[in-house]
Amino acid sequence: METKVLSLVITVISGLVISSCSINYLSKKGIYKELDAETFSKEIQKDSVNVIDVRTPGEFEKSHINGAWNVSYIGGSYSKKLDTLSLDPSLPTYIYCETQHRSLFAAKKLYKAGFKIIIDLDKGMMYYRKKGFPYYRSDSLN
Repeated sequence: METKVLSLVITVISGLVISSCSINYLSKKGIYKELDAETFSKEIQKDSVNVIDVRTPGEFEKSHINGAWNVSYIGGSYSKKLDTLSLDPSLPTYIYCETQHRSLFAAKKLYKAGFKIIIDLDKGMMYYRKKGFPYYRSDSLN
């Protein structure tokens, strides 16, 4: 009986934690928002911001936004890597991945790590490059 009750309590608490950290919840609280590529490109030029590329090191090496930190969401060391960087969680934190799928999950972890303002690149780096915004490219053509 006690095991069933404990299991039910853990399930309920887990569900509350997961649902309380949804992107919709973060958006309503003013913690998370998405920006189009043009606005994102302008905003990251400000002095006091964090810029995080959550793609793999290989993707980052091929192309990335200048000044971005590479903190790959894939591989299980995302939170550990965040802890090793000197990022200020009170500053606006701009994040992106290739197509805006991983960055949604990364945003939730940033929130759990204490980041207060999280801005995601709408449609990701693929769209950013396609629209011709500035970035580092390993073949030095851009």
